[in-house]
Amino acid sequence: MRTLVIIILALMASAFALQVDAETYVVVVGIAQYQDSRANLFLPEKDARTVAAIYKARTEHVATLTGRQATRANIIKVMNAQFAKAGKGDMVVLFFSGHGYEGGFCPYDTRPRFSNTLTYEDIYTVFRRCRATRKVVIADACMSGGIRSKKRSRSRAKSKSDVVMFLSSRTNEKSIETPRMQNGYFTAYLDRGLRGGADTNRDRVITAKEIFTYVSQGVKSLSKGRQHPVMWGNFDDNFVMIDWRQ
Repeated sequence: MRTLVIIILALMASAFALQVDAETYVVVVGIAQYQDSRANLFLPEKDARTVAAIYKARTEHVATLTGRQATRANIIKVMNAQFAKAGKGDMVVLFFSGHGYEGGFCPYDTRPRFSNTLTYEDIYTVFRRCRATRKVVIADACMSGGIRSKKRSRSRAKSKSDVVMFLSSRTNEKSIETPRMQNGYFTAYLDRGLRGGADTNRDRVITAKEIFTYVSQGVKSLSKGRQHPVMWGNFDDNFVMIDWRQ
């Protein structure tokens, strides 16, 4: 009996050590001023700084691209470089704030008729090269929920890895911003939620279910029902989005 107890304690210690050693690798993108100035927005670069600050409190592995730095080629380059550092058990996070469309996101150098964009296929291609077992995309972008209607994208998401797509709006909706606020509606509640507002059981761990419930309710209320965040992918409710225990 004593031997069995020792073995169990050793296994528990090993599991805890693995959890402590797990790292998070983050790429944050925000584009307010576009190459095509007719497409300019107010708050995405502030959104990027807000989200980068959250993750910098937990990890040193945060790369931030804003404005003209955030070309399609550069976003993919930085994602590949940053996420290649992740090992099994680690988490990788892409945050994007800017223009979106049904097939993906609009980098700084997007061309007319949604050419030269960052597609969901581009993102999944980077994910497939990455060894991390937990992968997250968070986006404050119009029509970002369109991934759910893309059969090809859905097939790419199904893998041995957990993939969370936390998107600010449905396919036919805008992601609302107003210059009276410091962040877009979605990012404002994301910030509050990840910093503890969503921690309903006060265990200092924010799960996928907790953050979705908190942000979804807040955004729907603030927008008076005009914007509905969506969460989709291969994960369960207890998927850990951020852990504040250490």
